[in-house]
Amino acid sequence: MSPSVSMANLSVDEIQSRVASVTDQDESTANISAGDYSLRLKYINMGLREWAESSDWQTLFSEYNMRVSTSTGNASVVLPTDFRKLAGYLKITFDGTTTREFPEVLPQEDGQYRDIDERVWILGNPADNYILRVFGSTLASGASIKVPYYASPQSLVSPANISEIPNQDYLVQRTIAYVWEAREDNRFPQAKAEAERILANMIEYENVFSRAAAHDRVKTVDETKYS
Repeated sequence: MSPSVSMANLSVDEIQSRVASVTDQDESTANISAGDYSLRLKYINMGLREWAESSDWQTLFSEYNMRVSTSTGNASVVLPTDFRKLAGYLKITFDGTTTREFPEVLPQEDGQYRDIDERVWILGNPADNYILRVFGSTLASGASIKVPYYASPQSLVSPANISEIPNQDYLVQRTIAYVWEAREDNRFPQAKAEAERILANMIEYENVFSRAAAHDRVKTVDETKYS
């Protein structure tokens, strides 16, 4: 088992228990005050957000599929509320069979392109939602759009919630670091360094796994015989 991969999926309550076992020397969540439980849950979600922003994680990859209901030259699509960034080219199927890929361009650089150049913009923000605009082709009613994207992680709110992070030990260590930092405990740098080590291992594992999946892994018998 890689050190970057957690042995088990930890619930919020188990993360709270592990944090308390270090910071309070008491693993029982029943002995954590409501205020401390809520504060540490905030720290856990802060760590989760830091993890999500540190790399493009496979566990946060998603696809959004929609159909255009009316014929339009410049289609505008409201993206899912968990949208963070595009993960590749959009695929648009015009007539059920013809599919083309559209690249993303920056709106402020759109003057470099012709009206007929196929491209998309991403407009908006987390508060007002993100909107996808499609340029360069008229989309017929019924045209389908496939949007590959990286999602924002779901906030953890209940004791039974389990995060998308591959190794929840990172959330344990990062929360301990937050607690000790708030207490001005001189062990804070040590806990933060351990969290960063776990994060670095996750990033390394993510990158190595991608290369191995494509090139380095041992092929099956069928793969040696067929394409």
